[in-house]
Amino acid sequence: MVQSFEYDVVIVGAGLAGLTVALSLPQNMRVALFLKEDIHVCSSYMAQGGIAAVLAETDTIENHVKNTLTAGAGLCHVENTQQILAQAPEAITWLQQQGVIFDTEPSHRTKQLHLTQEGGHDHRRIVHVADHTGKSIIQALIERLNAQQHIDCLFGYDVESLLTHGKHCHGLRCKREGEQRNFIAKYTVLATGGVGQLFERTTNPVTATGDGLALAWNAGCRVANLEFIQFHPTGLALEKAGGFLISEALRGEGGVLRNIDGHRFMPDYDDRAELAPRDIVARSIFKEMSRQNHQPVFLDMTHLDAKFVQTHFPAIYAKCNSLGLDICREMIPVAPTVHYSCGGVLTDAFGHTDIEHLYAVGEVACTGLHGANRLASNSLLECVVVGRNIAQDMVEKIQWQYPKIAQSKILNRSYTEEKTTPENIVFSKQTLQAWMSQYFGIVRDHAGLLKLRIQLNTWKAQYPNEKLITVALLMVDGALERLESRGAHFNETYPVSLNEAMYSVI
Repeated sequence: MVQSFEYDVVIVGAGLAGLTVALSLPQNMRVALFLKEDIHVCSSYMAQGGIAAVLAETDTIENHVKNTLTAGAGLCHVENTQQILAQAPEAITWLQQQGVIFDTEPSHRTKQLHLTQEGGHDHRRIVHVADHTGKSIIQALIERLNAQQHIDCLFGYDVESLLTHGKHCHGLRCKREGEQRNFIAKYTVLATGGVGQLFERTTNPVTATGDGLALAWNAGCRVANLEFIQFHPTGLALEKAGGFLISEALRGEGGVLRNIDGHRFMPDYDDRAELAPRDIVARSIFKEMSRQNHQPVFLDMTHLDAKFVQTHFPAIYAKCNSLGLDICREMIPVAPTVHYSCGGVLTDAFGHTDIEHLYAVGEVACTGLHGANRLASNSLLECVVVGRNIAQDMVEKIQWQYPKIAQSKILNRSYTEEKTTPENIVFSKQTLQAWMSQYFGIVRDHAGLLKLRIQLNTWKAQYPNEKLITVALLMVDGALERLESRGAHFNETYPVSLNEAMYSVI
């Protein structure tokens, strides 16, 4: 007999998105928060840079929107983008109310927040806690969580499927220690993070396996723009670095990129140099590495004041120092690494999916804020804004609004299948990671994508319930629909962007 448990809300994932929803709900609602690993194991905890918000007198929401739309290469959902970015100051205030202590200007009596700048932004608008913003935020929210009696943290459950009836979700089916259990709920939230673990080299934690995408897709939700995998330009390229990230804020504070000959190369590729959007910087580094036998390039901070570097980037300084590198005296070897999924389960700015009472928030969702290429420090912002919107939606019981994309804005499947015999390769997570890294990297081509799809379909026939394969196929299908290059998706077979930006919706 299957055991059943009843809650008002069940939330899958306990990063910033999931925690924001849980902590924004009133205490008269019973909440189940599912954790795949220890609560500290999430992308939010690892986030270094900060949260983008218009707080300076010289800045405007219109500027922030413009920068976001530019980075998104024409594919942002304008209405959702305007709505989310306009709520940024309120999101910062809410985090401060939860106990997050952001850095302030050292000489300012009123404790004015210190704002830094990152690639793609034309103003200083990044609120941060040194270079470990995510860690500090999550630690503060965990303290809040521990004081809540109405939230149950549940460990060790494998979420197998969503419980649905028609277009309505009423909970989850899980397995724990071989036993199936149902969690019945009025509202269900997917906050499961990204897909980085489908690749060999990633900044993402072990939990980022795309589970939420597979759950939503299998339940009947649309997914969108999954081909846009953002490679962070500057992953630390040292042995035993473990996917450690060198924050974009270092370039915002004056760090420059040099090739193996010491030449500062970014001005050769873009007038914005090191502050160009991430996709441009990542591909520029990729090209330089191709010219130097795939050796990493270098981020140079040695011309900056050593005390300034150590004070503003203590975690990065300490990590590099532990690996034998003094970044105040030596350049930092860096290379692009899989970082963020710009697409996801199709939603609006209130997290609504195609199934009533099923929400998605954070990296698993596609609000359209990130378009074809996420603007730096907009992701943590989206987690808080949409997470709070979801909680408000539940409390006020607002009529369900299905996410809308005009049919004229959706790509039509137009690629042709090729009859190719798949290779006789045994499926494993490591093999899938190798194939995705080879054929779904920074630079792709049509033949490679078709080869990858054929192999994935072969594995899918053998392992129909494997979520990793399901997610990989959805990503490849999105890429094959897009017969162009745009933002984080660069296809050598189709290097030019189409005149009109369109969603790939599956």
